[in-house]
Amino acid sequence: MDKVKKTSWEKITTLLSQLYSVELQIKETHFTLQSSIYTLVSLFHSQFSQLIDRNDIIDSIQQLDFETPQLFNMGRNLQSEFAFTSNHKYILKVISGTQYRYFKNTFHQYYFKIIANKNCLLAKTFGIYKFEDRDNISYLVLMENLFYEHKLQNSQIISIYDLKGAQSSRITKNFDEQFQQQQQLLQNKAQTIPLLKGKDEDFKKIRFFQDFSVEKKLDLMNQIKQESDILAEANTMDYSLMIITGHINQFQQGKRLFKLNNNVGTIIGIIDYYQEYNSTKKLENKFKTWFGMHKPDQQISCVDSDAYRKRFQIYFQQFLQD
Repeated sequence: MDKVKKTSWEKITTLLSQLYSVELQIKETHFTLQSSIYTLVSLFHSQFSQLIDRNDIIDSIQQLDFETPQLFNMGRNLQSEFAFTSNHKYILKVISGTQYRYFKNTFHQYYFKIIANKNCLLAKTFGIYKFEDRDNISYLVLMENLFYEHKLQNSQIISIYDLKGAQSSRITKNFDEQFQQQQQLLQNKAQTIPLLKGKDEDFKKIRFFQDFSVEKKLDLMNQIKQESDILAEANTMDYSLMIITGHINQFQQGKRLFKLNNNVGTIIGIIDYYQEYNSTKKLENKFKTWFGMHKPDQQISCVDSDAYRKRFQIYFQQFLQD
C-alpha cells in the first residue's frame, strides 16, 4: 500500500472540509469534488451524511495528529497511514484499493444493516473516499475513534487487547510479568501505570469479564454473535474485538465507556472489518496450511469468513457463557 505524502494529507483534509461545507443537500449516492489536478470521491455520501454532524466533522478535521497513534501501535505499520483528528474524535485511515472496492460493491449493504442497531460494536465508519492527484491514488476511511471517550475523561489508558479468536502467534512477549507489575501498581494506586498490550492467548489468563453481570455478559455475547453472523454473510474476515481500559479519576458513563471497578473504565468495539476473504486470502490460507506452520485451520488467523465467525464466537463464549 503506497504511503500518502504530507502534502496529500493536507489537501485531503482541505477537500473534506469543502465537501462537508456544502450547504445544499447532496442526494447523489457517490459525490465527487473535481478540478484539473485532483479528484475526491465520497462513496455513499448521502447515506453517511445521515450519520454525522457536518459541523463537527469540519471542526474535527482541521488538523491531524500523527503522533498519538504510535503510542497505541498494536504491531501495525502506522506511520502516516493512520491519524487521529486533533480532538481525537475521529480517525482518518488509509485502506487499499481492494478494500475500497469491496465496500463499494458488496460490504456497504451489510455495514448499514449492522449500524442500524444503536448498540452495535462496530467502530463506526462515517465516510469512505478515493483521492487522486497527479502523483498517486489513495483510499481512506473516516472512522470513529474508540479511544475518544477515554480521552474526553482524561483517562490514563492502561491496557489494549486486540482479539481475533485465533491462537497461532496471538501472544505478547513478557505479558505475564507486565500484567503482574501493572496489577501491583494499580493496588498501590500509582500515579503512572505502564500501558499493557495483549492478544488472544494473553487475554485468556486475566479473567477480564469476572465483574460483568450475567445480563451484561449475555448482552455482549448476543451482540458479538449477531454482528459476526452478518460479517460472515458479507464474506468478511480478519476483524478484531478491541478492548481498551483506562484509569479514570472521576468516572462518567459514556455511549461506549462503562465502569468496571476501582475507577477503571472500558470500551469494547469491533475494528478492521474491511477485509474480504478473497483470492489473495485463499492463497494465504493454503500456503500457511501446506507450507507454513502445518497446524489445523483453527490455529491459523487467515481462514474463510464462516470459519472465522465460528472461531470468533467460540473464543468469546468461553468467557461470556457460564
